[in-house]
Amino acid sequence: MHRTVRKKNYITLIEMMIVMFLIALITGVIAYNYRGSLDEGKAFKTKAGTEKLETILNLKVSENPSLLDDIESSWRDIVRNSPLVQNPDALIKDGWGRDYQVTVENGVIRARSEAYENYARTHQTMFSQDQGQQR
Repeated sequence: MHRTVRKKNYITLIEMMIVMFLIALITGVIAYNYRGSLDEGKAFKTKAGTEKLETILNLKVSENPSLLDDIESSWRDIVRNSPLVQNPDALIKDGWGRDYQVTVENGVIRARSEAYENYARTHQTMFSQDQGQQR
């Protein structure tokens, strides 16, 4: 009778470390890309929010031109009372959770976000279309 010898296969510590390293590397790349996508989403929300905010405030001033004098201090109340806004608290804050700065320059209402401007400066290739529209 012939007896067969079984060879036992074990995973070595080196093999396990290599697999763990590869998993960590892939996770790091995915997390980095996900973070970039979140920042892009915040920038998109902020850009759309500034445009909507300016439109709402300009419409309100067109109905009552005397509001232009104190719009910088009362713009939050105007947004909260506007029938055009479903969620006023979301429109008051930019994508990073900070309040917009609303100013009046030569009779033109401007809404801006410092966080968005900083993001646009550091990601210029993404915002090359906006460079001609800078205020």
